[in-house]
Amino acid sequence: MDVVTTRSTQRRRLDLDDEPRPLGQQPPPGGGGGDEHDDEGRLDLISRLPDDVLGGVITLLPAKDGARTQVLSRRWCPLWRSAPLNLEADGFAAAQAILASHQGGPGRRFSLTWRGHHLDGFSAVDDVLRPPGLDGLQEFELRYSPSAIIDTDFRLDPAPLSVFRFSPTLRVFTVHCRRRRLQFPTACPVLHLPRLEQLTLKGVVISETTLHGILSSCLVLQSLVLQANAGYRHLRISSPTLRSLGVWANTSREGMLQQINIEDAPLLERLFTDGVCYGGNGQQIQVIRAPKLKILGYLADCVSESEFGIRILKKMEFLSLPNSSAMRTVTILALDVAPDNPDVVVDFLTWFPCVEKLHLSMRHWKMIKRGKPKNARRHVSLECLDQHLKMLELKSYRGDMWEVSLVRFFLSNARVLESLKFLADRGEYSTEWIANQRKQQHWSTRASRGVTICFAPDPDHRRSTCAPTKHIHNLALHDPFDTSACTCLNDEWN
Repeated sequence: MDVVTTRSTQRRRLDLDDEPRPLGQQPPPGGGGGDEHDDEGRLDLISRLPDDVLGGVITLLPAKDGARTQVLSRRWCPLWRSAPLNLEADGFAAAQAILASHQGGPGRRFSLTWRGHHLDGFSAVDDVLRPPGLDGLQEFELRYSPSAIIDTDFRLDPAPLSVFRFSPTLRVFTVHCRRRRLQFPTACPVLHLPRLEQLTLKGVVISETTLHGILSSCLVLQSLVLQANAGYRHLRISSPTLRSLGVWANTSREGMLQQINIEDAPLLERLFTDGVCYGGNGQQIQVIRAPKLKILGYLADCVSESEFGIRILKKMEFLSLPNSSAMRTVTILALDVAPDNPDVVVDFLTWFPCVEKLHLSMRHWKMIKRGKPKNARRHVSLECLDQHLKMLELKSYRGDMWEVSLVRFFLSNARVLESLKFLADRGEYSTEWIANQRKQQHWSTRASRGVTICFAPDPDHRRSTCAPTKHIHNLALHDPFDTSACTCLNDEWN
């Protein structure tokens, strides 16, 4: 039977051919099968998308890559100038050049790094932030690294007030200063941050009143990082939206953070500290209401020789709860402990009986070596070890006799353990060292026969118990303490 093709049929076919199809189903232009033709066909199809969609694609690219899209075709030429800007500049000249080429288009993200001397002042920052094209900025990051030159007339640099003009539209706000030379003014402008979801303040000097004033203006804040700041001794958290909190103190006594009060945080799931005890005293963490807290660390034992053997939780009172009840919601716990006293670890696991994943950072400088370590205790009655603990990770592991004894304790008592990971000190890690460790551990004396044991070099060169900032802000990350596949550890500003 013959098929008759009419003009109306041909017209319908042409209309169908004009409709976008999935890239994998597109026929090569001209019937050819070459890669070059395929790329041109895909580009042509992408160019059919609406301007706002293509502008969204461009704004996800770094500024330099976004500018390069102008050479693709005439269709892409005007899009760069009108697309929301994603600018990451190392210095004022680079930022001003990109802003000039963008010709006043809107801004979405602006990350500015300044490596200057503090005597230069911040007038240049104000000049860069003044263009109207930055109106409506959603993400702003200022990274300031002042000169290390020590002068007798030491003074703090004032934070550029022009930053605060973006407060009505900001969703992400980061200020990171090295050497704590950047100071928020006491008479800080009245801030209203109705859209801010993520706040990071690192290495700044800010008063307690100013800090709490900023936090009270954040109506939808979800993640907060305060690291190595000065000027406040008490931190009060009361937020109906906060889900992730990272707090680390500074190393100087003046303005050192002493107490963290979680007064009311109904959605708080993650709480991070640095695990360091400055001057032999730990920070007091008081949790009044955080019913969804499930990720916690690094917690430190803060034990001195005179306190050795005392139940640390009761002695230090670093964590107080209503009715002194155990925290059964915590399932991922990270500890910063000395490996020569398993009793401290037992105390923590008694306080957090439902932990499923335990990260231990080995702090050898805190060890109080009293002869040889005791043999691993058997048949310890502990809910966490009997029913919940499935993964144990030891960071900065060297394999000395105290650490070996600690591992034997877990192997003898953790009845549902599935994974045991050793993140070894890179100075120790070798094939011969791994073989010797396997011999010392006596794998046959295991309470859980199905445990998988693996050795790997520690990927964290910082030797720090501070969880990476990006991990804290990434609310989709299941285990923020897992750095095995982390790509941000080498970031100098992380």
